Amino acid sequence: MRSLLVMAALLLASFSIVNCAKFTSKGDRHISSFGDRGYAWEYDPGAPKDSKWPDLFAETPNFRAFGKAVLQGTGEKFRWIFGPMWYRGRLGKNEVKVFVIGQEGAQDENVSNRSFTGSTGTRMQKFLNYLGIDRSYLFMNTFVYTITGQYSLFGEDAKDPKKVEELKRLLWLAQDESSIVVQHRHKMFDYMLEQNEETLSLVIGVGTAGKDSAATWVRSHGGKCSSSQLSRGYCTGTGKLKNVRVIGVSHPGAASARNGGDDAGARLRVDFNNKAQIVADLIKNKEIKLDTDPDMKRDFSKDFRYGYAAIPHRDFAFGTPWVMGNEGTTSNRRGQNSIQVYSENGCYNNTQRIDGRCKEETVHRLTYSDPPSLLNSAPSDMDKVDFPNESPRSVNGRRLYDEGPGKYSKMLIDYFQQPYSSLGVTAHESFGPNGIYRGRFDEAAVFVLADQQSFDDMFSGRALSGAGGQYLQSFLNSMGASKSYFILRSLPVDTMDLSDEERKSVAMNPGVFDLRDEIIQSVIKNGKTQIVLTLGDVSKAIAEKMKWGSLPVVHLTAPEKGHEKQWNSALAEVKKLGLTLDSKPSPSYSGSVSVIPREDLPAYTRWWMGTSGSRAARAQETVSGKKVYNGDYYRVIAPRWASSWRTSVKDLNADELKSLEKFNKSEL
Repeated sequence: MRSLLVMAALLLASFSIVNCAKFTSKGDRHISSFGDRGYAWEYDPGAPKDSKWPDLFAETPNFRAFGKAVLQGTGEKFRWIFGPMWYRGRLGKNEVKVFVIGQEGAQDENVSNRSFTGSTGTRMQKFLNYLGIDRSYLFMNTFVYTITGQYSLFGEDAKDPKKVEELKRLLWLAQDESSIVVQHRHKMFDYMLEQNEETLSLVIGVGTAGKDSAATWVRSHGGKCSSSQLSRGYCTGTGKLKNVRVIGVSHPGAASARNGGDDAGARLRVDFNNKAQIVADLIKNKEIKLDTDPDMKRDFSKDFRYGYAAIPHRDFAFGTPWVMGNEGTTSNRRGQNSIQVYSENGCYNNTQRIDGRCKEETVHRLTYSDPPSLLNSAPSDMDKVDFPNESPRSVNGRRLYDEGPGKYSKMLIDYFQQPYSSLGVTAHESFGPNGIYRGRFDEAAVFVLADQQSFDDMFSGRALSGAGGQYLQSFLNSMGASKSYFILRSLPVDTMDLSDEERKSVAMNPGVFDLRDEIIQSVIKNGKTQIVLTLGDVSKAIAEKMKWGSLPVVHLTAPEKGHEKQWNSALAEVKKLGLTLDSKPSPSYSGSVSVIPREDLPAYTRWWMGTSGSRAARAQETVSGKKVYNGDYYRVIAPRWASSWRTSVKDLNADELKSLEKFNKSEL
């Protein structure tokens, strides 16, 4: 209920709303106060910190080492560099009516840190909407990590003895109750059931893996269920699942002729229509109680129409690029260590959009200037049990994350809802706001107004998370403000390609200025602020136009080569003020970077984010002989120390070793 109550409070605060500038693209529905994605200021804060979810997520098996030991093939089965994706939806008490089980996430899910946010997710969203459900659901997967290759065999692969042997091993890993992967998955599923015994009515297995996993879970509770039974109709739960019905639907990816044959698309639509009718009959016959969600309607007199539905903003962390979950896939991998995202105007694999459609025969020739890593090994802040590609596993670290801006959320979104494209901003508006804030609104002894320093904020969801922010973090630590700060970007959109004068022009626009000032004043009115810092020339110019009362204002130049001298002078100026902050100040600013605290970043942020300098870049291409930034494509790349991380059987814990021993004794 916590997340729903937070959103209700935001809604009550919002009816004085929204003089939104309306964009001319599909972005209209992104920024409107109502629409198929809900309110733009809604968000998922992450797992309730007083629940078991942070523990269950932190206790995820070592998929990489365990998988290699079981599969015994060449190369990696799991795409591990961008970490796991545990869920999408509700994690509170009696908030889940429909539980959806799939196979795994892909690159969209890696970017959003949520399950089912790509093409399959939007297909399933439409199915749920048909049932009158737009929020009381939870999505999880067979594997929390992405796998390479297929879960099932197709065509010639089914005749290859090596592929058949690999499949047998994979099926043990995925479905045998001796597998640590299954044991951990069932712990999550069972905790979901424990939390939602009063509300859970329907389970949906998506694709072969999802149906297998749903059937395995039903059997673990004493029921009789198989994947083939789910393909034909439904299963009835027993025990704690006695009031639950389980159906299976084909995987939307089965629409491809390669996987399903020439008539695959037609058969997929028939299957979804049949399963929608089965659920409708279960509801009509009162075999399950599945009331519609608030403000939702359903009409079973009309057949289900297969297609896409946008995923609500409330399912994502605050700051996630808005293209995520809008309509199908919005990213693609660029090698093992990098993922590219693209706007509503962009296309998969850089094909050009012509007359509204992506044309495979023409592509953008994009290049990236990826910044160097500023860290060559794991940061000292990482616990020995932590993995670089996951959020903290340690008991002390697993609940260190920012749950979002709370009551300030709508104010921050209003700050974005200005006609920035008409003011000269070239980054596509469909990405949404770009890392507006970082830190603690209500505990801001130090208020920092800062210019954008890198493209990382696009992927971290928080302000100044790249190299510039890590230098700033070191300065704040030197001041003695290791936690008591709030950082606000001077502009909520990417303007790294603009000149200082162009950025100042955008920042000084009356509408932009007033909305930014509203945020500033709301933080300062809390009465905790003792000093204002500005970082960069645009922020300095803004500060000079404002009235700060008795608050001292100290300026920092951009953290470029040679900035240490000016920053140490600023530190000396700060020390003379005799501020009372949260930690002991340092004698001087060292000029080195510091790790962005985990409590500043959204839940499930992988460890290497915010630790190794800047990790993101914006695409460039040559136009009329001149290299220019493209506003439709960005990418994030893992640092070398993280992508070269190694693990093996010797790193498995006692439970994982016990599970592996059972595999070695099994007969496949």
